[in-house]
Amino acid sequence: MKRFMLLVALGLAFQALAAPPAGDMDKGSPADILQVRNVEITFHQAGSVLPSKDLELMMSLYTDDAVLTDTANGNKQYKGKDQVRHYFQDVAGPFRPQNHWIGYTPAMRIRSQVDGDKATLYFQCLWMDADKNAIGAHSFSDMTLARVNGRWLVKTISVGKVDKL
Repeated sequence: MKRFMLLVALGLAFQALAAPPAGDMDKGSPADILQVRNVEITFHQAGSVLPSKDLELMMSLYTDDAVLTDTANGNKQYKGKDQVRHYFQDVAGPFRPQNHWIGYTPAMRIRSQVDGDKATLYFQCLWMDADKNAIGAHSFSDMTLARVNGRWLVKTISVGKVDKL
């Protein structure tokens, strides 16, 4: 486990050095960008085995009328919060009981834009398999968000596989 954590730390350090300045990727006020990027942090916290997977935390990110499109499975759509929950509970790799993954996004693979109460957020996820000390999956999430009662919530999300690192 120590070796795994060292590899993750080295990978993060390398990504930070290789990443372009945040201004090249983000548009909007710094406070709004920070709040929008916190959606990505919560997304990975919810899907990661450490401290524990948390489906309720994941679902706290979505509006009641959210739409998820699974591009890895024929652009299948999940409409409404109940169907989005079904996707994460029964389809998404991070929530599968046999997967003990820890998710993170390299700094150079995230971008966001904020315009008033609407935003977009794109990031790639490296899901590290804690049991195998290897990448379990490399995926992307492409979201539109709305500010609802002061919180950024996901309205639409397209998810899928990324073929190359």
